[in-house]
Amino acid sequence: MKKLYALLIILIVIYVGINVGANGLNILNSNDNTTAAVGAGDGIAVGASSFAKLDNFKDTKINDSAVKLVDSSNGVTIQVEQIDSSLNLNDTYSSLLNDGSYTSGQEIDQNGVDAFFLYREGTESYNTDIYFAKNDQNYKISGTNTTYENSDYFIDSCKNIIDTLGGSSSDDGKISRW
Repeated sequence: MKKLYALLIILIVIYVGINVGANGLNILNSNDNTTAAVGAGDGIAVGASSFAKLDNFKDTKINDSAVKLVDSSNGVTIQVEQIDSSLNLNDTYSSLLNDGSYTSGQEIDQNGVDAFFLYREGTESYNTDIYFAKNDQNYKISGTNTTYENSDYFIDSCKNIIDTLGGSSSDDGKISRW
């Protein structure tokens, strides 16, 4: 019997060690509430989709297809809106970058979603427009007067929105661990 207890303790220590080594990720994919499921009343609606609420942000509905998020303590403002799904975002990104409206841009793969970041940089702050498509719908995330010291916070918040944005089914809006 002591061998069974010892084996159980060893297995628990191994599980905890692996989980801590994976930065606390839910590596066994158990159902916990670390990521908000959209459509469950705990998300922020944008059209027929929604995304997980962001800590420290107060959300205000602009209309059925747009919402404004404000974190007044960090001076970060984010607007999320559905845009015309017939737009080719790659062409839109190239056109906007080439016409001089923006000072710089970058394209990233955010967990399987192509996201096009466009920046209007100033001396102390910048404005950002992020275009991406998810679930056959185009979206635009805008940030205004983001200070360079709050840049990582702003970008991480936008990536969280992209990751958790989903439809109304039970699997949409959850971050895939693998």
